[in-house]
Amino acid sequence: MIDQFKEWMLDIQNIALDAKRDAALAEGDESLWKRQIWRSPDKNSAIKARFRDEGEKLGYRSRPSYKTGAGEWLYDFVWRKFDDEGHLQEVVLAMEIEMSDTKMSWIMKDFTKLLQSDAPYKIFIFQLKTETDVSEAMEHFKQTAHRYKSKLPAEVLLCGWSTSLNRFLLTDFKLGSGALT
Repeated sequence: MIDQFKEWMLDIQNIALDAKRDAALAEGDESLWKRQIWRSPDKNSAIKARFRDEGEKLGYRSRPSYKTGAGEWLYDFVWRKFDDEGHLQEVVLAMEIEMSDTKMSWIMKDFTKLLQSDAPYKIFIFQLKTETDVSEAMEHFKQTAHRYKSKLPAEVLLCGWSTSLNRFLLTDFKLGSGALT
């Protein structure tokens, strides 16, 4: 499933970059596309919409849901599984998105919140300027996760948007019984 999540994130990225290029071409200057900003609210909306639609195909109910008007529930985005009687069975995916703040202390608050979820899939999306900044943050998140005494196995996807590269950097790892595998 993590590989599918990566594909969706790259699709979201490519759609946004194509829209930026098209806008620059419409203004008559293709070089403008690199200076156009993919705004954080737009990133958040695109990510949540794609995962909401894909989750629905898999039989999950998403929060927030733009279809039902339901807001966030515990995390920035979740897939929930219910039984035939409407009882919550599990949270399958928990996602935290921190695109508006670039201070590691604030980003870490969202990441450590995500570690506490018992969802088997966890996605953390954040934004920093350079490829080095993103890579260093990812290493820090992995080390933090390694120290956390996870009670259940989980697969974690880290998605770091580099504003200087205009793209996501992706990495994943597994958690289980407090050990990074």
